[in-house]
Amino acid sequence: MRGKLKRDEDVFVGDFVEYDKLNKVVISVYPRANRLIRPYVANVDILLIVVAPKPQPDWVLVEKLLLNCHSQRILPVLVVNKCDLLDENELENMIAPYRREVKTFSVSAKKGIGLDELRSFTSGKTVCLSGQSAVGKTSLINALGGYRLETGELSRKIDRGKNTTRQVEIFFIGDGKIVDTCGFSIVDGIDIKPQELIYYYDEFLAVQDKCRYSNCTHTNEPGCEVKRLVNDKRISESRYARYVKLYKELTERSKRRYD
Repeated sequence: MRGKLKRDEDVFVGDFVEYDKLNKVVISVYPRANRLIRPYVANVDILLIVVAPKPQPDWVLVEKLLLNCHSQRILPVLVVNKCDLLDENELENMIAPYRREVKTFSVSAKKGIGLDELRSFTSGKTVCLSGQSAVGKTSLINALGGYRLETGELSRKIDRGKNTTRQVEIFFIGDGKIVDTCGFSIVDGIDIKPQELIYYYDEFLAVQDKCRYSNCTHTNEPGCEVKRLVNDKRISESRYARYVKLYKELTERSKRRYD
C-alpha cells in the first residue's frame, strides 16, 4: 500500500481496489457496500453464522453477529453444522428462537447433509463464514468447494476448538466466493444506541404498540407486552435474556463514552 493510503485507510479482505501492477502497490480503495470490523471483511452479501452441538453454542455471540448484519445490511443465515449429532427435537430447540427472523440451514459437512441446498442458496454471492472455533467452518468450505484445507479438532479437556484458520481468505466455489475467518468469541464494532436495540428484534417490534409505554425498552417497564409473552412462553425466554444482557452492555458502553 502507498504511504498515504496506509495512514488514512484500512484495507479489508473483500475490498475492491485500484492496483498499480507495474509498481505492485494498492493506490486506492473503492467505496464499500458494507464492512465487518471483526473479522475484517468488506462487501459481503451473506453472513453464515455457524453453530454446532459441540462446542456449546455461544448464543450471545450469535446475537451480536445478527446486530452487525442488520446494521451493515448483510443477510444473516444461521447454519447448524454437525446436525447428524442431533435428534429432531434437539435441532428444533436450537433454531426455534430464530426461525421467524433468520433463514436457517441444518447441514453436516462430514456426512454431506444439506450441502446442495446451502450451495444453491449462496450461488453467485460473496459469503462470509463466522462463528466459534471447531464448529466446522473450514470443513464446510472443503465440503462445498472440494478443497483440502487443514481443519481443527475439539479439545476434549475444555470442550473448545483449536483455531487452525489464522488469516481471513477468500475461496471460490462455483460462481460465488466464500470467506473463511479465524474463530473468535467476541464481536467489536456494534455502534448502536441502547434505545435502538428494540428495532433489531422483529418479534419484539411486532407487539411494541401493545406495551403501556411507546418507548418501552422491554427491560424494566411495567405493562410490557414482550415480557408478558415471555412469561407465557410465546417468546423465547433464553433469547429475551440475551437481549437484556446486550441492552445492559450497550447502556454501560454508552455511559463510559460520555463520562
